[in-house]
Amino acid sequence: MFFTMLRTFIIGLLGAVIFNLLNLPVPWLLGSLFAVLLTNLFTPLSLKWHVNFRNGGLVITGYAIGYAFTYQAVQNMVLFFPAMFAANIAFFILFLLISLLLAYRTKMDHGTALVCCVPGGLSQIITFAEEQKNMDLSSITFFHVLRILMIVSIVPFIVTNEQTTLVENSDDGTFSGFLVLLLILCFFAGMLFQKIRVPTGYLLGPVFLMMCLNLVQIDLPVMPDFLLHVAQLLIGIYIGLLLQKENMKFTKKQLFYAFFSSSVFISFAIVLSILLQNQQDLSFATSFLSLVPGGLDQMGIIAASVKADVTLVTAFQLFRVLFLSVFIVPFVKWYVGRKG
Repeated sequence: MFFTMLRTFIIGLLGAVIFNLLNLPVPWLLGSLFAVLLTNLFTPLSLKWHVNFRNGGLVITGYAIGYAFTYQAVQNMVLFFPAMFAANIAFFILFLLISLLLAYRTKMDHGTALVCCVPGGLSQIITFAEEQKNMDLSSITFFHVLRILMIVSIVPFIVTNEQTTLVENSDDGTFSGFLVLLLILCFFAGMLFQKIRVPTGYLLGPVFLMMCLNLVQIDLPVMPDFLLHVAQLLIGIYIGLLLQKENMKFTKKQLFYAFFSSSVFISFAIVLSILLQNQQDLSFATSFLSLVPGGLDQMGIIAASVKADVTLVTAFQLFRVLFLSVFIVPFVKWYVGRKG
């Protein structure tokens, strides 16, 4: 197992170095992701990656995001609650329409089609689907994993032309004992949040801890850029292994609508982000990362990497997770139970 994970790490690192030399956006995330994904799908090499490495990357990302949660930033977020609610309602309507089209065109049962098209919430949706006896779990997994891969692969190329400031003098971060201590505390905060079943607990635990320290005006050290690169590498390898060969056995029509549904969600997010950008005077990177239905962890690390407003991106993505848990998942459960 150790040598398999070492091989996986070396492949991911080589991909990141190549992407960095080619000056491609977010190279440590995308390079490792594509190198591991392509090796896993098209070679006989066995690759493994422990989830704890991904969790370590989330802790580092959570620190970077929480660092930006100042009192002023929290106050500003309140102004965006109407936009958050409206955007999620719009995505809910779109998700219903796409699921109807998917069920009609592929002859998939509507319950499975609904779950395939839920905008986000991979872990929650897979857990729900596993509890159902009459759903195609492989199709649901494929649709959601493909959407994550498409979003994480495409989004950095869309947003890297316009960069905003994450924190002042972010390049001046230095490695110190205090920073190590805070990262250890962030890890335990992540463990606590995960234990009480908070979604993406290893990300939100550190965010909440750092936000509290910020609000009581403790002078926090700036994170060096190389640690964010490490986080991208650890998370990129994990995402690259989400899609397995056995999940690729589908008809051409199912494959087409998997790509089609993900493309529609991304395109719709672009349209909404342009409206939000013009209405609220935001950068396109911030508005798009706030609205695109990717994972909270993935959008958070991309926002931190391209110097977007991570507080706003996190707030929008966290609201989407809450909307999914409180409204969409219960709706799908009700619909599937009613059909059953």
